[in-house]
Amino acid sequence: MCQRDSRPAKRASIDSILAGLVVLAMHTKSGGEVGASTLRSGSPSRAGKIHHRRSGRISLTPYLFILPAAIVYGVFSFYPMVASMILGFFKWEGVWPTGQFVGFKHYVHVLKDPHFWNGLSHNLIFLCLAVIIPVAVGLFLAIFLAEISHGRTFFRALLFLPCIFSGVVVAYVWKWIYHPFAGVLNGVLDALGLAALKQSWLGDPNIALYSCFAAYAWASFGYSMVIFLAGLQGIEPTIYDAASIDGVSFWQRIWFITIPSLRQVFTFVISLRILSAMGIFSVIFTLTGGGPYYATEVMEIYIYQLISQYDLGWATAAATLQGIIIVGLTMLLMKRSGSEE
Repeated sequence: MCQRDSRPAKRASIDSILAGLVVLAMHTKSGGEVGASTLRSGSPSRAGKIHHRRSGRISLTPYLFILPAAIVYGVFSFYPMVASMILGFFKWEGVWPTGQFVGFKHYVHVLKDPHFWNGLSHNLIFLCLAVIIPVAVGLFLAIFLAEISHGRTFFRALLFLPCIFSGVVVAYVWKWIYHPFAGVLNGVLDALGLAALKQSWLGDPNIALYSCFAAYAWASFGYSMVIFLAGLQGIEPTIYDAASIDGVSFWQRIWFITIPSLRQVFTFVISLRILSAMGIFSVIFTLTGGGPYYATEVMEIYIYQLISQYDLGWATAAATLQGIIIVGLTMLLMKRSGSEE
């Protein structure tokens, strides 16, 4: 008698546990959390009500953690950005706005200035090169580090080392390399019997911009490498094992498995390159100052020159236009990346 009565109780207990596990799986898949009371209740509807009541509570603790960073960002980034956009519509006397509204006068002046378009064209050249060369080299270095089994930490630190230097330090290093008489580059070419290839790397308007880009790229490989290396560690090794069993070659594995799996990582890395290339200043300013003959003038140097001439109305307008271009390019990249997914 007791045995017959215990079987329905055990079955009900098992059904209750199974129902609780189903609820746990559903909430885990949707990113939610289920407490111990949900499993004890054994009822999906009751569990849903308990979860709904708990999720309805607003906790201030997470917001308190991000409050200091939000204050710093608001004071030193968001407020100056908004103030710059607004002050671009007012007349300036020296370093102070007069309060006289001039509308889009400053923006029209900047858009008619050939130096603005000259700087923008150089930024776009930098951008095109930056989303190809540093990204490709960073991916290659990340794959190299992922494949080797010994010395990975050493090579990772060595390859990342240029990234810790400031733009001014990088520029002075490459200024020494590019020196027309005592520079390392011309010295190496001379030693190899290639003296005909010796150049005034920073004095020739035709190659000065690309010489500056080489210094910029040298200091940018490491960031892309580290980010790609983190993305490679997130790819399941079983995928590569299955590809090896099917006879897939190394380069086919890179093209058909690695690169598609790193699509979101590519979006993030290219976004960083857009921000960096469109805001390049210290490397070029230290190497050439925008010369020779404005051959390396970029938008940041153009804005700097306006500020040094106390044309702050034009400078704020140019900075606002630069920000709009950067946001537009980033949004275009995000939209394209989202449509491909």
